Amino acid sequence: MTHFPDFDPATIPQPGDQHNADVRARQAAFQEAFGDFQGAHVAGFWAGPAPKGEWVGIIFEVDGKRLKVAVPFTLWQRFGNEYALAMMTAAELADLAYSNPGGKA
Repeated sequence: MTHFPDFDPATIPQPGDQHNADVRARQAAFQEAFGDFQGAHVAGFWAGPAPKGEWVGIIFEVDGKRLKVAVPFTLWQRFGNEYALAMMTAAELADLAYSNPGGKA
């Protein structure tokens, strides 16, 4: 098996890491750069590895068109970490936004 030296399991996000000031600053900068989230929503997606595993490909369906992107193994760690942190933050924000004042959805 090929070893990817850039992958460091010790850096995998843990619960609470989404509150880190650097993470929040990156997310705020992303939100500003991204703009209209609802206007760019995905209607479907697929993900899978390249034949030799050196890439992970993702196909997004947006407005009836397909956008293909590929993440090389050199960016897997960052992609995975940023995705995990974004999902942790999104889940927390959605819970706050959509739960009843008593704390139950």
